[in-house]
Amino acid sequence: MKENLSEVLFKPRINVVETSTVSNSSAAQLSAVGQEEGRNWYRILRREYWAWLGLDPIETESLFADIAMCDKPRTSELLDTIGGYQPGNWNYEWMQRAVKHQISAKDAEQNGQRDKAYQEFLLASYSATIAAYPHFKGDDLVASAHALAHSNLMAATEQSKYECKTINVPIDGKQVACYLHLPDTDSVKPVVMVSGGLDTIQTELYPFFERFLAPAGIAMLTVDMPGAGHCLNWKLQQDSSRIHLAILDHLPKVPWVDDARVAMLGYRFAGNVAARLAFVAAERLRAVVTIGAPVDRLFSDIQRFNNLPQMYQDCLANRSGVNASNTEGLYYRCMPLSLKTQGILGGPRTKLPMFVVGRKNDAICPETDVSLLSMASPNCKVEVLKELDSLQNYNQIFTKVTHWLQKQL
Repeated sequence: MKENLSEVLFKPRINVVETSTVSNSSAAQLSAVGQEEGRNWYRILRREYWAWLGLDPIETESLFADIAMCDKPRTSELLDTIGGYQPGNWNYEWMQRAVKHQISAKDAEQNGQRDKAYQEFLLASYSATIAAYPHFKGDDLVASAHALAHSNLMAATEQSKYECKTINVPIDGKQVACYLHLPDTDSVKPVVMVSGGLDTIQTELYPFFERFLAPAGIAMLTVDMPGAGHCLNWKLQQDSSRIHLAILDHLPKVPWVDDARVAMLGYRFAGNVAARLAFVAAERLRAVVTIGAPVDRLFSDIQRFNNLPQMYQDCLANRSGVNASNTEGLYYRCMPLSLKTQGILGGPRTKLPMFVVGRKNDAICPETDVSLLSMASPNCKVEVLKELDSLQNYNQIFTKVTHWLQKQL
């Protein structure tokens, strides 16, 4: 059975689109510009974050080494641009790791090792999620990776003491699937809507619930960003909070949560959405948390925009349905995403309590954006983290955010 899984379901295929070319017709000319010195990768390697998810850093570095040492043809000089679903290709290597964890999980499940099965299903889900990273619409290999990530997350929740419900929200005649994670179903719970960056999907948001919100008795409703995951059919546009507003409209119909006790937490670009909701949906929320949110300077300073890593520019292009090869054109298309340009920030304040988290020397959310957000509400708590990511940073800030949310909800 194991041979069938790896040899049939995950058989190498050469004729698939290479990820860096999906939203950039000039991908063959890419160099390491915008990346840290010595890191010639197209993808931004989120080592600390992936370790925080629970993935073994030694195994991760070994996988990176396999990609770097592979001598197959690449689209550009960047290491993770090997085309085709084959050894050395980013998606292929991470999918093999996902399958390994899935097999281990099923073996544990059959042997009655519930805790091990739970952890291995989660690792399979996270590995498949990273296989699809950065989750481009039009990437031939994304759908199968997402399917594996979602199925393994659901399998993990079946081994868990917590509950997970799929909530289908009607928007524009279509359905958007959101995951509602519940500490239990004994009573209705306060709920936090959580979304991540443009390079994030719902499956990787689970640790915030498992380690922080669930022990605090708070439910979590995860939502994909426009253009990614279950929101693939929507484009990123000035009205970036449209999907989240539709979900707020739907919440009174969800029996497990208290729609009068709702907060929103947005990481990276979802922080832009959260800040927007603090004004356009203030009467329906109790609190808003933004973490590293780009709300102005990235979209009003062309030099800062030009200095973005190519992967992030391609994310913005992909979510907007345009080509990233014309950086100036992409910049002008993204300008309306500035909440200051929209007249939301920098004017009258919201009464909603806000918790604003920034980081020193952050290119995406500079200190001017943190300052702008801090002035958005008279009841605003601000935390500025050290420059470097670390497991300690993640745990400390999520602990503080959870304690703060408990008081607001």
